[in-house]
Amino acid sequence: MERPLDPYSARLPRFSWDGQRWSTQRRWRSSMVFLMRIDRWDSRLDGPLTEDTLRRKYEAQGYRVAQRAYPPGTIVAAQIYDRDKVDIVLSGLLKITLDGESAILAAGDSVYVPRGAMRRVEVVGSTPVVSLEAVLP
Repeated sequence: MERPLDPYSARLPRFSWDGQRWSTQRRWRSSMVFLMRIDRWDSRLDGPLTEDTLRRKYEAQGYRVAQRAYPPGTIVAAQIYDRDKVDIVLSGLLKITLDGESAILAAGDSVYVPRGAMRRVEVVGSTPVVSLEAVLP
């Protein structure tokens, strides 16, 4: 009788020994893999959502914060940044794409953009987007 696969072991990468080192069968297109990290504002824990509370939160972590406004239909071409940054949405809907992975952010959402990631921004819907851009000096 054949033993069923453990569902957890089926997800593990397969390792192989080539005589000098271990390697996995997975092949990545680059040596760096970015995962999108999104934080959502929780008014029960963080208090009311205002520009001042968001600004103070990121300035306390050492970021320089600037406000940005995007009219409806705006598309910011893909760019690579040389510093870590955080994009925070105050109002409207903003679609952000980091290295091919996309998410739509609403008011109170923030996304961490690591140094070296390719970032593209697009305003979704017919309302303008007001956001904060927090950059580490």
